[in-house]
Amino acid sequence: MQYWGEEYIFDHPWHTVVAAAWRKYPNPLNNAVTGMDVLSQNVDGSTLKSERILQSQFSVPGWAARITGFSGTQYSHEYSEVDVDKKEMNLLTRNLNGSSFITVDEKLIYRPHPTDPNKTILKQEASVSVNLPAFTDTCERAFLSTYSSNAEKGRKGVEWVIDQIKKEYNSYDKFIPNVNWKI
Repeated sequence: MQYWGEEYIFDHPWHTVVAAAWRKYPNPLNNAVTGMDVLSQNVDGSTLKSERILQSQFSVPGWAARITGFSGTQYSHEYSEVDVDKKEMNLLTRNLNGSSFITVDEKLIYRPHPTDPNKTILKQEASVSVNLPAFTDTCERAFLSTYSSNAEKGRKGVEWVIDQIKKEYNSYDKFIPNVNWKI
């Protein structure tokens, strides 16, 4: 099993980043996610709890497809909690198919910056475990390298969504004058 972790600071307040993270897919900067379905959502006190299924599409080398039977279409289960009182958003994601040869767990935590309320810290962690004798270490390292690159695309996707949200709010000003929109 191999691990990867990183922190990133968004130059936006927590509520803005969380709103964008919630609407992250689809976005043109990371087009691997091709579908999303909500399984359940409920509010428990100040916490929104949600479960979703994500569908992603990856290109898979022919040799890897022959060994694993993996076609490139990936389904993942995402569980998230957004606690508005604690100002914390947690997401846990695990792949559903292909788990006989690879298990990927991802954890994302969004929290306000401790000293600057106009910034948000994203803590990202991932672990990968490959069950392919003779290929385990190589595959795990290759996957985490790809994951790191995709994590950057995901953060850029959140920034893109933030820009889209700001454009939406700015367009409302034309129709509803004299309203102070907090973004």
